[in-house]
Amino acid sequence: MRLLITLLIWTSLGLSQTLHIAAASSMMHFLERVADFFKIENPGVELKLSYGSSGNLYRKILAGAPYDVFISANELYPKKLSEAGKAFNPVIFAKGKLVLISLKFEVKDIESLELAKNIAVANPKYAPYGRAAIEFLQNTGLYDRFKGKLVYGSNIAQAFQFVVSGGADAGIVPLSLVLAYGRGSYYLVPENTYSPVLHVAVITDKGSKNELSERFLSFLTSDRVKELLKEFGFEVP
Repeated sequence: MRLLITLLIWTSLGLSQTLHIAAASSMMHFLERVADFFKIENPGVELKLSYGSSGNLYRKILAGAPYDVFISANELYPKKLSEAGKAFNPVIFAKGKLVLISLKFEVKDIESLELAKNIAVANPKYAPYGRAAIEFLQNTGLYDRFKGKLVYGSNIAQAFQFVVSGGADAGIVPLSLVLAYGRGSYYLVPENTYSPVLHVAVITDKGSKNELSERFLSFLTSDRVKELLKEFGFEVP
């Protein structure tokens, strides 16, 4: 009996020591660093990180995907999950910035896009940074001029990869990915040309049964993480 109880306790602890996180691709490099710090403060904890467009991850969670925490690049998908009873405790912890980047020519301003044969953006249907890119082009009167040059990645990481691989001459992507890559010429898109890209973390229905979920969300608002956010080009709201 004592052995059985010990095994049950060990199993329970083992289950609670793994945290499954689904996050927007724009946070990929930042979250790898966050995970390292979190594991230092929580020895024995394993973080399993999955990335994709916010819209695709939202649909997976809605369909029952086993994630504990969802980090979206907008407020909409966490809100819809909350309304469906699939997520709780939303925390807005970062604001992203949009940039124009090229590895093939110097990007001095918005007009530099004229030099590109094609321009990579994320699919606006599923990716908030893709919607922000289209909004920027529309608000500056450039959409009709450049819409024939746009090539779409399924998520923002794929769109950026088009630029890195040379498949696209330029891209409209998050500053966070550009800083992590460390190469290329880029120009910060004026923030008054697109709606704020707010990163929101929520605990999923499954995650509400894992005490690490609350601990991780609290960690996202810690001073250490706020410094990391600035390092990767995010603003702290």
